[in-house]
Amino acid sequence: MAKSDVPGPSSSRPRADNDIYTALMVVAFLFVLVATVYVGYRATTLFGSLLPPGGG
Repeated sequence: MAKSDVPGPSSSRPRADNDIYTALMVVAFLFVLVATVYVGYRATTLFGSLLPPGGG
């Protein structure tokens, strides 16, 4: 029987110098952070408070 050169599930992939997925996660996190700050700023300028007024 011939042995395959394809790595099996027990082997780990080699470490990359710059992982593109890490860069994408950092960009996504920064985008969400900036969007959250912007929405908070707009809510404060439009309504005078970060939370909506209570009432019924």
